[in-house]
Amino acid sequence: MRKVQITLLIAVLWLVAVLAGCAQSSTQPGGSNPSGGTNTSGGGQAAGTTPQPNTAAPASGSGNLQQVTVVVPRTVEVLDDAHIWSAIKMGYFAEEGLEVKIEQSFGTTDTKMVALKNAQFALPSPNFLFMGIENGLPLKAVFQNDSINIFGMAVRTDSGIKTWEDMKGKKVALGDAAWANIINPTLIAAGLDPEKDVEYVVAGENRFQMVQEGKLDILFTWVAEYSQLKGQGFDFEYIDGNEILPYTSNPLVTNAEYLTEDPEMVRKFVRALAKGMYFVKMNPEAAADLTLEQFPSIKIPWDGAVGAMMGRVYQGFGLNEADQKKIVDGGIGIADMDKWKLNMDWAVKTGIIKKEIPLDQVVTNDFVDTTWDKAKVEADAKNYVFKVKDKYQ
Repeated sequence: MRKVQITLLIAVLWLVAVLAGCAQSSTQPGGSNPSGGTNTSGGGQAAGTTPQPNTAAPASGSGNLQQVTVVVPRTVEVLDDAHIWSAIKMGYFAEEGLEVKIEQSFGTTDTKMVALKNAQFALPSPNFLFMGIENGLPLKAVFQNDSINIFGMAVRTDSGIKTWEDMKGKKVALGDAAWANIINPTLIAAGLDPEKDVEYVVAGENRFQMVQEGKLDILFTWVAEYSQLKGQGFDFEYIDGNEILPYTSNPLVTNAEYLTEDPEMVRKFVRALAKGMYFVKMNPEAAADLTLEQFPSIKIPWDGAVGAMMGRVYQGFGLNEADQKKIVDGGIGIADMDKWKLNMDWAVKTGIIKKEIPLDQVVTNDFVDTTWDKAKVEADAKNYVFKVKDKYQ
């Protein structure tokens, strides 16, 4: 089963570091972008504090750089944005003439901010993109950030829950009520009725601890977040949604008007982001180092941080070498339209949207560049000079 595959792949990287005493209750992990949720993943940000944009120093000569903002629907203090931080800190955005900020939105305001041009990019789940377009928002996906169905469930190893069937009658911890729109199709495909078979509990930023402490049974999560949780000592096993519905997850989304008003900005951002993703794949340790340098408040053993980077790699490139090679060779960021069709079919089938939207109105591959120099990124990854690694060992 792929649940076992994911767990073993991650565990190999930081088995020695995953001890019960490693969990840091003062710093909570975060993950990809469920979208449609509030700030539920603390990553070092205390509950009730004001979310902050990134504080990375602007590149030299930044006054000549075009400022671009990407918004995420949770705290920015997480490891899962390592590909964006890699593109920032390795200078890939600056090379394209861009100065990039990562900022936090609230709930579904990430897509609304992009629609209103208060931000240039967001990373919502496909279902929230569908809903936005159905409601008239000028949105379009231009880059495949997550190539697999990244969403699944985490349970305590002693919970007795091993399969989707075992989830009947259990309480599922969500960060926000809207997250049900993400996991419902997978539950239904697994033969469950979300309204009758499980009880959703909005647990906010305490959701990890509530499951760890046995107050709730199941944690709705995703591969990269699960990887970080394991690295921080949470005693969880992963039940894989991709095993049930092998479709795609979060794309990079922009305002559709930018595609004609400022297409070069979109191309530049997409190209630099692809380089950042490849950098993480080529040197997960370097990606962990530069992200932890940015956010020293994230408390995690070094091997756990590297495990979290592998979760980021699996989300972007797939779980096995063949899938990863296909994406590297075919073009990092290229959307798989067959997977997108499956997403669309299930969004309609489960009532997330009323009717099918033509895919050419939802996603395009026209802005993905497949010609950039991979050898340059490989050299950058190989020659990376570590900044904070020693502090975590």
